[in-house]
Amino acid sequence: MTDIRQIWTDQESTSGKNVVKKRIDSIPELNCFIGLIGATGARMFQLELDSAAPVHKNFLRKFRGVEIQAIPLSQSQTEYTIILLEKELTDIFTMFIEDIIEKLNTVSESQQALTLINQRVNYWKKLFSRATGELLSIEKQRGLFGELFFLKLLLQNTSNLKEAMHSWRGAESANQDFARNRNAVEIKTSKGNSPSVHISNEQQLDFMAWDHLFLGLISVTETTGNQNSLAGIIDEVKDLINHDTELIRDFETRLECVGVSKDMIENYDEISYSVNSRRFFRVQDGFPV
Repeated sequence: MTDIRQIWTDQESTSGKNVVKKRIDSIPELNCFIGLIGATGARMFQLELDSAAPVHKNFLRKFRGVEIQAIPLSQSQTEYTIILLEKELTDIFTMFIEDIIEKLNTVSESQQALTLINQRVNYWKKLFSRATGELLSIEKQRGLFGELFFLKLLLQNTSNLKEAMHSWRGAESANQDFARNRNAVEIKTSKGNSPSVHISNEQQLDFMAWDHLFLGLISVTETTGNQNSLAGIIDEVKDLINHDTELIRDFETRLECVGVSKDMIENYDEISYSVNSRRFFRVQDGFPV
């Protein structure tokens, strides 16, 4: 296995402000390089492609700490370069590039190499996000799924989509997840058939401020796979409002506020939620009974 850590260390001591690179001999059929941009100290992996190999825009997606570029080198060649932008991510970037090198050592054709690299990018960008705390925790993902499940129900059962969307208050860190007029609903999502919920703030169940306050309990089973995932239910909500671009922007802004940026949605497709039950309780004197 190519010792890319040592290559980068050697390049740091010799590059000055120049771009330096070293060919990876363990990939004999392709021209691949480990390099360093001397002026910034950025580490990089580079693959020379036949210009006949189309570089789809999906192959150039940025993700946390990493940029991917495709620059024509000549009429017959293109430089496909993966660059580390944040030095504190060097360890995980090194493992990422080592993984790519290992997978490419039996590849001989540019298009096949691009496809393989894209597959590894899709895998590793999730690990980068987890390593930097950019993805929601499993518990927060489950909670958000429950809120969006209830939001979808509201949108499906009203003609006033804007009012239903604006009733979602979870994105505003309000005490109740949904509120409209003097009615409110707090949603709790639990895993398993015998759900228990945690009330983090007693004001979540303070019914004195409302004409009607309800506690919604949603029980789910979690499995692997992208059926009924968090990413999936986000798409379902968008489908219900897709004729209203302003409402879609509002929804995306609310998702940003809860920690799900537009370019990160696709990363929430690994857990599948099956809703076992949904129950609603009126919060009033004597609750719980």
